[in-house]
Amino acid sequence: MKNKLIIALTLLWCTLSAAHAQTDSELLQQKLAKVSTMQADFSQQVISAQGDLIQQSVGKLTIARPGNFYWQVTSPDEELIVSNGVDMWLYSPFIEQVTIMNFSDAIAGTPFALLSGADASEWQNFDVQQKEGAFVVANNQNKVNANQFTFVFDKADHISQFSVKEAQGQTSTFTLSNNKAASNLSDDFFEFEIPAGIEIDDQR
Repeated sequence: MKNKLIIALTLLWCTLSAAHAQTDSELLQQKLAKVSTMQADFSQQVISAQGDLIQQSVGKLTIARPGNFYWQVTSPDEELIVSNGVDMWLYSPFIEQVTIMNFSDAIAGTPFALLSGADASEWQNFDVQQKEGAFVVANNQNKVNANQFTFVFDKADHISQFSVKEAQGQTSTFTLSNNKAASNLSDDFFEFEIPAGIEIDDQR
């Protein structure tokens, strides 16, 4: 009788745990679904596995789900990442080079796929846990080399911060400000016109 009770309680606990994990994933999906468009300023800090600050940058970003984003680093060195959901351009004016990639290939299996508006099936590749008001996302298909991604929302359900912790321990944290819905975006806002004389590295 005692063994049956233990088994029953164990099964109940497993069921509740699974339901909780599912609820966290669904809740994050619901919150991200509300962010159909977004404009914000960002500041980035990159911290080494030893806790040292190794890089800082600031810039602006615009997102229109699914798949469209415009990411501009304004300081210390200008960089630009633009995606129209099909192609992605990484432009560095300093070295006068643009790299062109297939958008889906570039973000496949990463939490960035979730931020940009992934298909529902993509969520099966990630475990989601809510911890202290943040959502921690990890790839469950490649646990050895997987990055860990964290989303934080404010009271208005705007994304206020997100971070990426690499398998080696380095963490990049992006803090957003002046967050608002994007409006009056032109049809070609998420297209990139390559400047004349720029070296092109086409990896599609």
